[in-house]
Amino acid sequence: MAWSCGIVGLPNAGKSTLFKALTALNVTIENYPFSTIDPNKAIVELPDQRLLDLSELSKPKKITAATIEVIDVAGLVKGASQGEGLGNQFLGHLRDVDLLIHVVAGFDLKAADQKELLSRIDTVNLELCLADLDMVARRKQKVEPKLKSGDKTAHQELAALNRMEKHLNEGKFLKNLEVSGAAKNLTGELALLTFKEMVYVYNVNENQLLNLNPDFLPVSEPVVPLCANLEAELIDLSSDDQKILLDAYGLNESKSKVLLNECYNHLGLSTFYTIKGEEAKAWVVPSGLPADKAAGKIHSDIERGFIKVEVIAWDLLIKEGGLGQAREKGLVRVEGRDYRVTDGDVLFFKFRQ
Repeated sequence: MAWSCGIVGLPNAGKSTLFKALTALNVTIENYPFSTIDPNKAIVELPDQRLLDLSELSKPKKITAATIEVIDVAGLVKGASQGEGLGNQFLGHLRDVDLLIHVVAGFDLKAADQKELLSRIDTVNLELCLADLDMVARRKQKVEPKLKSGDKTAHQELAALNRMEKHLNEGKFLKNLEVSGAAKNLTGELALLTFKEMVYVYNVNENQLLNLNPDFLPVSEPVVPLCANLEAELIDLSSDDQKILLDAYGLNESKSKVLLNECYNHLGLSTFYTIKGEEAKAWVVPSGLPADKAAGKIHSDIERGFIKVEVIAWDLLIKEGGLGQAREKGLVRVEGRDYRVTDGDVLFFKFRQ
């Protein structure tokens, strides 16, 4: 499963610096709006110690980590949804992502000024709502002519669109609206921005990292505080120098890794592993995915010909020293197509060719 996140925020909030930290790429970073004319995109390998440990056991020639696509668009300003600063064009690049990372600048504030922080958050979130309102209005224009024919589906769809429109007009995200049936199908079909999950990044300066108030950002979604400049600086250092710099600021690890893990967890994902031939590979899927559907992520032929799957937890496999030893002790389970894949499973699929 390929999954993706898009970075949003006001101009100069530190989005492109964060993108650089996440992807280790040189990107355009300027202190004025719209420096990112075209979206920056990169495929990032996810840090995965479990995969490395499994590889030590099996000694494969090829190790394939799970990945995430990261997209950075231009900073949003008031009026972006109507095309101010080409904002609507930029927002279009985010409609296919799974999650939004909303970067909020706090490095220029002497204290956690909640009023100013809320203003910055609301400016971006309002533009997301307005962009979705535009999509809903366009869909209504297509649906309304069908009402005269007595199309029952059209009536249901229009009712769903009206509910969504009312919610958005109140400045509320659609992910907080209980939807089912036609409305749920529409939110996915229209790729509405406010229906996506969101994680906030509170971008502070190095000194603020040591003295953050637990309630520094007044939102209900997950928040990861970090210093984007510090994270970008880390990528150019050796592992030893990274540790020295992190220790200086009382950090155990890079906050970029914490952010990726938070996004992963917030999307409700799991990772399973396959060891076949000369390759050990990590696969990211929705948590609780049935075994046959997980097989389909590898190849559609495996899903169609699915017979069974052998399952063992990654740490148990390492503890036993190999698959043969684990089988001898009866530690490898045999499951059917309805087995729900668990995070950390090592799977060996059996299927008809």
